[in-house]
Amino acid sequence: MGKVTRRRFQLPPIALDPASPRPLYLQVCSAIKRAICDGHLPAGSRLRSTRAMAKLLGISRTTAVTAYEMLASEDLIESTPGSGTRVRTTRMIPPVHVANWELLIREARYPARATRLQDPDGNLLQLNS
Repeated sequence: MGKVTRRRFQLPPIALDPASPRPLYLQVCSAIKRAICDGHLPAGSRLRSTRAMAKLLGISRTTAVTAYEMLASEDLIESTPGSGTRVRTTRMIPPVHVANWELLIREARYPARATRLQDPDGNLLQLNS
């Protein structure tokens, strides 16, 4: 049986600007997201631990954890205990990009049916079905 070699993918250099009004965790999140979208971090590639990422970038671990949590909330990465954090192979929920989300909700006519009641004290109650 031959030796299995793993391809290593390098995260492109991340330049952070502490003087920027944009928080550091968003800067880190954007840089990693860009690396994923550009193919520098393909599906299945393993990211550094939050401690190692914090040390590499000279930021607090909390900042690195927050950036990873943001990426996970967008279904870009997933963490498995004992296996580390990896770029997701498939996205669970496709992103919704709507310029005017209020209009989208209004046009959906949600809730479809609403019943309004008034209690003896004059309080208005609304039941959605």
